[in-house]
Amino acid sequence: MLWLAAGVLLLGQAAPDQKRVDEAIRRGIEFLKGADSPSAYNSDDPWFVPDSDELILLTLVAGDVEQGDPVFQKYLKRALEEPLHKNYKVCLQAMALEEIDRATHQGRIGQCAQHLVDNICQNGQWGYGNPSPAQKGVPTGGRKGVSSGGVRDYGSSGGGRVKPPPNSKISISQTRFGGESGDNSNSQYAALGLRACHDANVVVPRAVIGLARKWWESALQMDKERDNKVATGAAVSVPPGGWGYRLAHNKEPYASMTAGATGALVIYDYILEKDWKKDPIVNAGLSWMAANFSVDENRGGPSHGGKGPKSWLYYYLYALERLGVLYDVETIGGHNWYAEGAKDLLAAQKPNGSWDESHYKKPAWDTCFAILFLKKATRPLVASEDRARPK
Repeated sequence: MLWLAAGVLLLGQAAPDQKRVDEAIRRGIEFLKGADSPSAYNSDDPWFVPDSDELILLTLVAGDVEQGDPVFQKYLKRALEEPLHKNYKVCLQAMALEEIDRATHQGRIGQCAQHLVDNICQNGQWGYGNPSPAQKGVPTGGRKGVSSGGVRDYGSSGGGRVKPPPNSKISISQTRFGGESGDNSNSQYAALGLRACHDANVVVPRAVIGLARKWWESALQMDKERDNKVATGAAVSVPPGGWGYRLAHNKEPYASMTAGATGALVIYDYILEKDWKKDPIVNAGLSWMAANFSVDENRGGPSHGGKGPKSWLYYYLYALERLGVLYDVETIGGHNWYAEGAKDLLAAQKPNGSWDESHYKKPAWDTCFAILFLKKATRPLVASEDRARPK
């Protein structure tokens, strides 16, 4: 690890001032409390997602908003009462509930798992998804009043809120497929949702995890022009490779899809109890990120929409945060990914506390992704007492 530290010193990547980061997060949270919950696309679009409730809820959780806060309660109530429908919302809900109190909400997390298992496509991707009738067969009971409150921690032995262990094991069986194929954005979020289910001791079929992992392996696009690059922190030397949105439409890898895909593979290796640092597909993705590193562009081919390098910029930064934390690496391509990203985010915050840089101009989205990055909202894949899982 000495060479990692040396790289930080050589590039002058000093850690950001924590007081400035905390203040930026506070201002961003205040903006979100008064912001709307925007939909994705138009109501007549087949991919229409009606609101961003779960993304905002997850960000409120990461931002240490007290659970008794009326805005927090509004979004939690709406998420729990709404039927599970679209995959993005289901994945984000599972993540938020597992973080809030996975014992109390274990049954609802189990329903999220059923939805995800029944919406995997035949090729191992996920699309936008449709309700699964089998969700009704998952019991929603849970233990009440077990959260100890306080600030988040990461399972360390120090103070802070320790997440309660899940009640028991819930096993999910697949009842259908969600179609022939999907896209790599929904698919990377499915991995996040399945990780939350796994940590809540909701067990999904290994065949589903294996199929999902096989998709990423089969869809890897090797970068022949940079085959001499080596992934920062990788255990083995591998040529870089990445992912686009869909192979059928987008043949060039780009950063948000590659960071998200690599993080998804790490999650699947974690669930399958494999060493992700020895996974050549994971390290190919990390090599691509090392060769194309940036915090102010969503780099890659035109497959990010052809709208310019700022398209989905903060969506990408949240994927970069997940990759850095999940893989457990401080630098990528000689860059301290957190220090550089935080510096740019602190400079880009608007006077009203929001962030708004991406092509689709959804300040609530950009603000959520910025806060999730600054907060390092992703929990590392490490064992801890608070994540003990009943047999």
